[in-house]
Amino acid sequence: MKNLLPIILLFFLFNSCEKSHTESEGIELMFDQVWQDFDRTYSYFELKGVDWDACYDKYRPMVVNGETSLDELEKIIANMSLELKDLHVRFYAGDHRYQYNNDDQFTRNSPENAGKYLSKLIYSNKNIAFGEIQNSDYAYLRFFNLSNNGNFDYLNNILSKLNDYQALVLDIRDNSGGNDNIAKQFVNRLSVEERVFEYCRFRNGPNHDDFQAWQERKLVPNNPIGFTRPIIVLTNRFVVSSAEAFTAMMSVLPNVTIVGDTTRGATGNPKEFSLSNGWKYYISSWQAVTADYEYIEDKGIAPDFAVTNTQQSIEEGKDLILEKAIELLNN
Repeated sequence: MKNLLPIILLFFLFNSCEKSHTESEGIELMFDQVWQDFDRTYSYFELKGVDWDACYDKYRPMVVNGETSLDELEKIIANMSLELKDLHVRFYAGDHRYQYNNDDQFTRNSPENAGKYLSKLIYSNKNIAFGEIQNSDYAYLRFFNLSNNGNFDYLNNILSKLNDYQALVLDIRDNSGGNDNIAKQFVNRLSVEERVFEYCRFRNGPNHDDFQAWQERKLVPNNPIGFTRPIIVLTNRFVVSSAEAFTAMMSVLPNVTIVGDTTRGATGNPKEFSLSNGWKYYISSWQAVTADYEYIEDKGIAPDFAVTNTQQSIEEGKDLILEKAIELLNN
């Protein structure tokens, strides 16, 4: 038994060294796979003016088998992905998440004081809130998110009550998106005819400008409630992704006016990819434009009436965006 101990130790030592050596030798392959997946999938190189070959020339020399560690590779891939300045591009290395964020560039236009304008809060959960605006017969509905895990069953109950009101204020400020099918189900019940609200196209070839033909995204009436009275949609720069599709849907309805700030401008329909060590990354795969063929990425959807909640107005307990909506409805 004593004679076996050195053999066992040598066996584990050899396997450990072999694993480390193999892992080190695969560093370059891992980097190349990530770069190539972006090169063949990413949809906004030309729109954003990103030279992906130049990114390769910048970062590839930093990756050397036997010299570059996994921790170093993680930072290199993260920095390369951030060059795209795309909110839908995400990179996960274990517990570490890397994603572009430019929140600090925008005025918040916070909806935090909206509740002070309600005479009654009829229903609220973590996804939606429904109430009545004081001194009026206007309904107020806020979507906090479009989460896939959210409970939106009460929406049908809300829709059944809307014809009791003369107008609807739909507040989607700070909505970071989720599943735009939730939004579409809601807006389809407000629609009385088919309408194109957006066009999209996917990458379908090796060149950065290889795309499918533009595809229509439509609203299709589904058990409509016949609500044709005025609707005001409230937006800010923190309306993102599927919530921007929500804005696009509402904007094509003839009885809708948008008030507030331009939406963020982030729509990517990301695809998931992974490396052999479990790292994952998500790559924007389509381009989306409004019904007027205006790009949404990096531009957002502008309101009909631009209004800003100043820091002073917020501290005074006011919501100037909601006040403008009420003013428009009163007139």
